[in-house]
This record gives sequence, structure tokens and C-alpha cells, in this order.
Amino acid sequence: MSAVSGSSTVPAERDRLWAVLSDPAALGASLPGVDDVFVEDSTHFSALARPATALGETRIQMEFEILEARRGEYVRIAGSGRAGENRVELNVELELADAPGGGTAVSWRGDLTLRGVLNSLMQRGAGAIFNEQVEAVLAAGAAGGS
Repeated sequence: MSAVSGSSTVPAERDRLWAVLSDPAALGASLPGVDDVFVEDSTHFSALARPATALGETRIQMEFEILEARRGEYVRIAGSGRAGENRVELNVELELADAPGGGTAVSWRGDLTLRGVLNSLMQRGAGAIFNEQVEAVLAAGAAGGS
């Protein structure tokens, strides 16, 4: 398991960013390298993820759940997926606050577990990739969730 954390200042109002992070349709649309987002209800969605590895892309059907959301302040998300012998499990908590000078200060912490060949291919870079994915979601959220 890889524990990850990071922080960023996003040029968006906190309520707008929180709205993207706490809505399955908007969150699914903001995930990079993801196709075919299907929203089940107000806290669950699935998507076909295509993480890049040294051997190309591996298609993984992911299930996501927004476990906890405090308006404008906090979102906790869990995801899991499988493709053959490969398995991905992730949890991420994002805390939002007004940034000095405008925008939203976001800090996150999470964990990522990879099994199968994905673990071998991505083990050393998994934390950096996880943080890049969070940054990409935040950038899409700042742009309005697209």
C-alpha cells in the first residue's frame, strides 16, 4: 500500500470546487484517463479507467463511492476495481479551505493498493501518479468539472 498526500491552491471558489468533488457525475467527468462514466445514485458511480504503464494502458472497471461530504469543507472517496489478476483499491480525503489571496487551498491524503502485474509495473511511481490524478481532478473542477 502506498500512502500519499499533497496540497495545492486551486483558482476556483471553494463551493464550486466542492460541488464537483461531491457530485458523482461531475467527479466522474473530471477523472483523467476515464471513459464510460455511469452514475448509479447520489454517492456511487462506475467508470472504465485506463491507467498508463510501461506496457501501455490497462483497462480497469472501477467502482467509486463518495463516503463522506461536508459542504464546502471535506470529501472522502473510495474506489476499487479489477481487471483479470489486477486489482486497484484507493481512498482519498480532500480538505478545502479559502486560500489567502483567493481561490481554494486543498490538502489531501490517501492510500493506494495495487495487486497483480499493475503492482510490479507501477509500484515505484504509484504515489506520484496518484498525486498527478488528484491535481488533474482539481484542475478540471476549477474549470467547471469538464
